[in-house]
Amino acid sequence: MTSEEIAELLKAAVQARPQVTQTFNFNAPVGQQIAHVDRIEAHFDKDMGMQIANAGEINHGAQQPRPRKAYDGDKDVLAPINTPEAQQLWKKAMDAGWVDAERQPTNRLSTKAAKAVFANVMIERLNIPQPGYEPFEELWGVKGLQNSYSSGMGYNVNMDKKEEIKDSLR
Repeated sequence: MTSEEIAELLKAAVQARPQVTQTFNFNAPVGQQIAHVDRIEAHFDKDMGMQIANAGEINHGAQQPRPRKAYDGDKDVLAPINTPEAQQLWKKAMDAGWVDAERQPTNRLSTKAAKAVFANVMIERLNIPQPGYEPFEELWGVKGLQNSYSSGMGYNVNMDKKEEIKDSLR
């Protein structure tokens, strides 16, 4: 790209700036915020006619959300949560509104700590051996549930949630 072309692009960008009114005011994990800004930059670059290397693969180190895993009864990692006893607990959890029909957490388990507490109750009830959180991490596409559980149990709200989950799964 020549210096004249760069100057022309900069001039066009300065003229376009007053038209850019999008605000960046939402509460999300940093990785999602970075990905959002990357998408805005990509649209700007496309509108300006700029050629980008690896177009369509905008990452810049941002953590991409993991897709949720579909139920797969044949997968070994999920075997501990696919037993007949586990199926009875899943039914109770669905009835109580903790998970949906695909065993994905509902808004009652909106935080990672809440998901970890739910997983911990299931692990205790089903006597799942270590690494006990792995089936839930695989099913839900969330990593680090054991750490979330360990660090979050000092809060009364999580202790109360654990008792509420235990009561609903009796």
